[in-house]
Amino acid sequence: MSEVKWDWLYDAELREIVKKALSHVKKLIADGKSWRDFELVEIGVEFHKFRPLAYKYNLFRCTYHSGKHTFWAFAVPIEEVEKRLKEFEELTSGASVSEEEKVEDIPEDFWATVEGYDDLRDLIVKSIRANNPVHILLVGPPSTGKTVMLMEVERLRGSIYITGEKITKAGLTELLLNRKPRYLIVDEIDKVDDVETLSVLNTLMESQRLIVVQHNKTVDVPMKLWIFAAANDVKRFKQDFLDRFAVIYLKPYDRDTLRRVIVKVLALRERVDKKLAEYIAERVASSPVATVRDAVRLARLSRTREEVDRYWSILTKYRLTI
Repeated sequence: MSEVKWDWLYDAELREIVKKALSHVKKLIADGKSWRDFELVEIGVEFHKFRPLAYKYNLFRCTYHSGKHTFWAFAVPIEEVEKRLKEFEELTSGASVSEEEKVEDIPEDFWATVEGYDDLRDLIVKSIRANNPVHILLVGPPSTGKTVMLMEVERLRGSIYITGEKITKAGLTELLLNRKPRYLIVDEIDKVDDVETLSVLNTLMESQRLIVVQHNKTVDVPMKLWIFAAANDVKRFKQDFLDRFAVIYLKPYDRDTLRRVIVKVLALRERVDKKLAEYIAERVASSPVATVRDAVRLARLSRTREEVDRYWSILTKYRLTI
């Protein structure tokens, strides 16, 4: 007998067929029947849909065939099939948590590093607490606070932070299957060049399913997650992709506001001494093209004002200006 393959677990339609067969066989057992064989008509499945389970994955074996009747049975104990199904569904479960649990997931100082935008904070918190995903895309040039806002969402339990320029379809699929996040945070989503990667994100938002062809098999896994993303520009995106988001357009911070934001981020999130944070903020905010990211990088490199001056000089010397 050929070895059973379990890749059918990744196909939602095949999983449903197996569940129907399991239910029917368990009923036979409960009714005291001595056989566990069945015809496809008994479980309401057409042969062309059932065929892969028997001849590709070896999950079923034919026990009788004549001109009028064909009977099938599981090729392995049904207890093994049930165990595999349960493990898979627990692994890929997208079940929502209770309202109380979601409230606890939001830190008391959520949004503390963001300057202003209190109304936007309320919107994002409401999205996080919603029973079903509300995806949010923040759009605007550098120094609008997009990344700072995403960094706040990243603090939530079950979040993953990625950047668009580093995403591939294979990498994203593997990450989602292995980590199963509740919140997917995509900074610089406008730098995603791969159309297929955008298609994966599009399907996730539309159907709450991860559906891709990987290693000659179709991965079809329920995946309920919220996407929070940021972009400098959205002209390259098709309208159907943008329609999946609540798109928020932001204006750049002025220099004084940017200084305050930098001090908050460095003091609260990077644990930088406030005096040093203020000095870094003064240096970075004086540049017409600097961002909060620049301040974070500089803070991670520097422990003194002298180091701030040295490394900021190097970073700005080799900055590409267009």
